[in-house]
Amino acid sequence: MNHRMPLGGTGWSVWREALLRSTGFPADGLDRLSAPACAAAADALLTGEIGAEVFDKALEQAVHESARELGDIAADPLFREAVTWQNRGVLVSLDALVRGGPTQKRDPRRRERERIAVKYWQRYCAKNETVGFFGPVTWVKCAPDGPAVTVAPGPGLLSDRRVRFEDWALRSFMEVLAGDPLIRRSLPPVLQAHLALEGRTIRRPAQPPLPVSAAEAALLSRCDGRRRASDVVADVLGQAGIRTEEDAYLLLERLAERGLLSWRGDLPQSAHAEERLGELLARIEDPAARERAMAGFGRLGAARDRVARSAGDPEALAAAMDALSAEFTELTGTAGERRAGQTYAARGLVYEDTTRDVQVTFGGSLLEGIAGPLELMLDAARWLTAELAHAYGQALRELFEELRADGPVRLSDLWYLAQGMMFGAGPRPVDAIAEEFARRWSELFGLADVAPGTAELTFTARELSASKVFAAARPGWSAGRLHSPDLQICAESVEAVNRGDYLVVMGEMHAAWATFDCSVFTLAHPDPGALRDALTADLGPRRIRPLYPVDWPRYTGRVSHSLSHPTDRDLGWTAAPGADPDRLLPAAGMLVTEEGGDLVATAAGGRSWPLIEVFSQLVSMHAVDGFKLGGADRHGHSPRITIDRLVVARRTWRTTVHATGLADVKGERARYLAVRGWRQRLGLPDRVFVKLSSETKPTYVDLTSPVFCDLLCSMVRSARQAAGQDVRLVVSEMLPTPDQAWLPDAAGRRYFTELRMHMVDPLQGGAG
Repeated sequence: MNHRMPLGGTGWSVWREALLRSTGFPADGLDRLSAPACAAAADALLTGEIGAEVFDKALEQAVHESARELGDIAADPLFREAVTWQNRGVLVSLDALVRGGPTQKRDPRRRERERIAVKYWQRYCAKNETVGFFGPVTWVKCAPDGPAVTVAPGPGLLSDRRVRFEDWALRSFMEVLAGDPLIRRSLPPVLQAHLALEGRTIRRPAQPPLPVSAAEAALLSRCDGRRRASDVVADVLGQAGIRTEEDAYLLLERLAERGLLSWRGDLPQSAHAEERLGELLARIEDPAARERAMAGFGRLGAARDRVARSAGDPEALAAAMDALSAEFTELTGTAGERRAGQTYAARGLVYEDTTRDVQVTFGGSLLEGIAGPLELMLDAARWLTAELAHAYGQALRELFEELRADGPVRLSDLWYLAQGMMFGAGPRPVDAIAEEFARRWSELFGLADVAPGTAELTFTARELSASKVFAAARPGWSAGRLHSPDLQICAESVEAVNRGDYLVVMGEMHAAWATFDCSVFTLAHPDPGALRDALTADLGPRRIRPLYPVDWPRYTGRVSHSLSHPTDRDLGWTAAPGADPDRLLPAAGMLVTEEGGDLVATAAGGRSWPLIEVFSQLVSMHAVDGFKLGGADRHGHSPRITIDRLVVARRTWRTTVHATGLADVKGERARYLAVRGWRQRLGLPDRVFVKLSSETKPTYVDLTSPVFCDLLCSMVRSARQAAGQDVRLVVSEMLPTPDQAWLPDAAGRRYFTELRMHMVDPLQGGAG
C-alpha cells in the first residue's frame, strides 16, 4: 500500500501521513505563574525550618507577582481572542482584572476572576486540543529514511483559518423556513431513518408493526428524501383515494406530526450542513419564497463572514459575534447559544478551525526507536478487539436466541435490546475484559511486587515480548485492525530529537478507532478523498456506519465522520438527520439470521453483513475506553512505565475528593499550605494534571503557584458539592514538561505537541 510504510521490523505498518496537534500558546507561558521560592518557603514552614513571617512574606510576593502576570495575560489580545471564541462572558472577568491591577484587594471576587483566567490559560498553553487558533492542527509526513524530524516553521502561527456554522444553528434556521407553506412544499419529506415501510406496514424498533392506510403508504413510499413534497403530491394524485393536493399535503403534515416523516429540510449533522441548506433553498419553486429564504441565508452568511474577518482583533471579534447572534435571533427567534456550561456541546453559532503554519517530516529513525514497544501495544490492541468480538458475539447470540423464539428477528429489536449491555449501568462484557486486560499488564510489569512509592519501572521490548501475554489469532472485526496512538515527544529542541536525546510518551491508544475520520481533521487536509480511499483500502468497503441522533454525546457536525466511501452504508436505528438515501439501511428493515453457524444481518435487497460488523462501531468505543494499562498499589500510586524510550504509562496517584482534605480549606494562605502538605504526603511533583471523575477534562495544576493551588481547592470543593465526597481524583505527572516542548515557531518559542498516527495490523479482521 502506497499510503503506508513498515513500522520497523514488526510486521505492522504506519500511514505516511499523520496529524500533529499542538497548543496555540507557547509552553513557557506556564512558567509565568510558577512560584518555586514560595513553595520552598511553604515546605520549610511545614517542617518547622522557618517561621510563619518568612513564609508570609514569600507568599505575599508570589501572590503579587501572579496577580501582575494574570493582569498582563488578561490584557493580551491573543488570549482575549481565544476566550472570546469560547465564552464571551469571561471577558467581563478579564476586564475587571485589568482594571484592578495587581494591587487590587484580594477579596473573593478578585480570586474568582483569577481562577477563571488561569483555567483558560492552562488550557491554551498546556493541552493539545484542536480548537481554533489556540489548538491548531497540521498534516505531517512520515518517511522511512532521513532525520528523526525535520521542521520548517512558516512566518506566522497559522496558514489557514476556517469559520463554519454549527449544524444546529442551520437546523434552527431551516425550522423557521419550513414553517412557510410555500417553502415547505419544496422541501423533500423523508421517512425517518430508523423506519422501514413494507407494503402497508411500518416496522419500528422495539414497537409493534404500525399499519397505515393505502393513501399513507402511497405517500410514504415516495418520500425518499430526494423528491420535493410538491413532486410527491403530484405523483400520488388520483391514487389510493387521494383526490386533491390539499388532501395530500394534509396527509403529509399528519405523517410528520406522528414522527413518521421528517419534513423540515433534514440537514445532516456534518460540516457540510451549510452546503446542503444552500441546495435546498435553490430548489424552492416559488420565486418570492425562494428570494426571502435566500435573503435570510445571505444575512447569516454575511454575519458569519464578518466574524471570520475579525481574526486577530478581539474587540472586533466580540462585536461580530454579537451581531451574528442578534441576526440569528431576529431570523429564528432563538438564542444564539445553547447548552451553557457543557463541554463538547457545540454551544455557539459558529466555530473556527485552523491549520498551523509549519511543515514537518518524521523520519524512520524516530519510529524505529519506538517500534518494539509500539508492537507490544498494538499486539495488546489486537487481543482486546478479539476478546471484545468474542464476548459481544456471545452476548448478541443470547439476545438473538431469546428473540427468535417469537419469530423472525429484526435488527432494530436486537439493536434496541443490546444498548443495555453496551452502555447500561449493570455488568457489561467490556467490564470483565477491561479488568482482565489491566490484570495482564500488571502481571507483565510485575506490579504486584513493586515496592510502594517506586517512581519508575523500565523494561526493554525484547524482554517483554517473549511472554506472549496478548496473543490473538486476528483482530475481532474489520476496523479492529487499525489503531491510532497519540505520541508526545519529550525533547528540548528539534536538534535534541535528531541527536537521539528524547523520550516518547504514549498519551492514549485509540484502539480500533480511525481518528483521522473526523471533519475537524479532514477539512485541514489538501486531499480528503485520498484519505478516504486509504481508509477503505485498509478496512475494506461496505462498512456499516450508524447514524447518530442530534443529542448523541460529544458528537457534533464539527467532529462527524467524514471519510465514508460510496460503498459504505448508513444504519438507521433511531431518528437521525441527514441520511443519504442511496446508502441508508433502516435497522427495522433488516433481519438477523444464522448462516453457517454465524449471525448475519441481511438488508431488504439481500446483502448481508456479519452481525459483529454491524455493531463494530459501538464495540470500538469500548476498545478505546478499555485500553488501560496496569493498576495502582494499595496507596493508589502507580509508577511511570518505560519500555526502551517509549513511556507507556505516566506516574499517577489515585485518591478521592474527601481523602485530599482540601474541600473545606478556606483562605488563600490556608489553601496554599494545605496543597503543599497534600503534595508532600503523596510525593507529587510540582507540575501535574488533575482529573476529577465528575469532570470531562483534566486540568493542569502548578502546585508551586498560589493561584493554581486556590483553583485546585475550589475544584475539589465544587466536585464534592455536585457529586459527593467519593468523587475520584487522579493526579498524573506532567510529561513532557515545558522545557521538553520541541516544536518551534518562527520566533523560536516552543509548543507542546501530540503526534497522532494510524497503524495497521498485517492481519485482516473478522472471524475465520
